[in-house]
Amino acid sequence: MVQTEHIDPTALGLYLVAVVSLPLALSNLWFDGPATDVTKYYPLLGLMIIACGYFAYKANGMFGFVVFALVGAAVALTGLGIDSWCDIAFGLTFVIAIIWSIKLKTPKFLTAICVTTALIFLIVGLMDPQLVGGGDGMRYLLGIVALFNFIENFFLATALATEGKVLPII
Repeated sequence: MVQTEHIDPTALGLYLVAVVSLPLALSNLWFDGPATDVTKYYPLLGLMIIACGYFAYKANGMFGFVVFALVGAAVALTGLGIDSWCDIAFGLTFVIAIIWSIKLKTPKFLTAICVTTALIFLIVGLMDPQLVGGGDGMRYLLGIVALFNFIENFFLATALATEGKVLPII
């Protein structure tokens, strides 16, 4: 076992986001499946993601702190029933995180995660019947984007957790 001074919470935060993304993807791609409310545990998962942000702050990871705090807040509030305009606001905020990620030259997968996260919140917001609406096309689009978000988060989390020994860090 490797001893470290402190543990980077990024891998855990990414795994938690993956856990949020997969049920969202499956529930939107598998229409005839069991009727479940995938947002049931979002408040708890959101708080856990916020905690990862706090520990990223303690480890001097300012980008991780801000992004995990935003993602955690967005996930928790989604579970509590925020409205479409809040989803759109979070989506636009993640667009700013994309720009910041590019300027910081973070790994490409991290920028891709910011892109799919922004798209998820923008799509969820636009699915409001008073805006674009939530037809089958929008559900499939949300499901596909959430599936990519799961894959990206799971891949990067595994690469970080294994220090690139299982999956190369891109």
